Amino acid sequence: MTEVATPPPLAVEPRTCPRCGAELAPDQEWCLSCGNAVGTRIAPTPRWRLPIVLVAAVLGLFVAALVLSLVELSDDPQPVAKAPNPGATATPSAAPEDGAATPVPTTAPAPGATPEAGATPTPTAEPPSPDASEPNAIPTPGGASAGLAQWPDGKSAWTVVIASTGSRAEAEKKARAGGAEAGVLHSDDFSSLRKGFWVVFSGQYLDQKAAQSAAEGKGGDAYARRVVPR
Repeated sequence: MTEVATPPPLAVEPRTCPRCGAELAPDQEWCLSCGNAVGTRIAPTPRWRLPIVLVAAVLGLFVAALVLSLVELSDDPQPVAKAPNPGATATPSAAPEDGAATPVPTTAPAPGATPEAGATPTPTAEPPSPDASEPNAIPTPGGASAGLAQWPDGKSAWTVVIASTGSRAEAEKKARAGGAEAGVLHSDDFSSLRKGFWVVFSGQYLDQKAAQSAAEGKGGDAYARRVVPR
């Protein structure tokens, strides 16, 4: 019986790391010295940079368009409504009555004097003349007892309202400080005025324009108003 000779085992070349040269086992896929992949293929990382760049570009364009819109809106001036004059009161314009005559001022005799028969009473105060700067003003007779201008009986005309108050004494005080044409009215005696007030007026005028011009010259809260007796 012949014996079969067993061939000697093939010599296996030792494996070494291509990076650091360390010896590797036959089934070793990673170098334990430097961590290099010897028998494993590392898949490349996905290309995520391009989508991020595109998203950033789109966001940049959107922000630029938004800023441009805000700049254009800020450059466009918005119209500002002019506030109305707080002292002026809108009153419907009305023409003076045709044929209305200006009443003749009446005066009372001086205190303690006894009128003689056939004697003509002498007025204690002359009516103030209209201001030369107000050609449409109608002369207003002065009050004999109170020292204030009196509104002619039955007269409808435009006037300048200086103040309105619930106290007669306060109204007369303001009227004395308002000049020779200033007087006091009780609003209950006039249909065009709100009831329950003492009104300080100044002068009578033929139309609203002349009265408003005079009110602007007095300043404060003065305004034009038509006075119509009841």
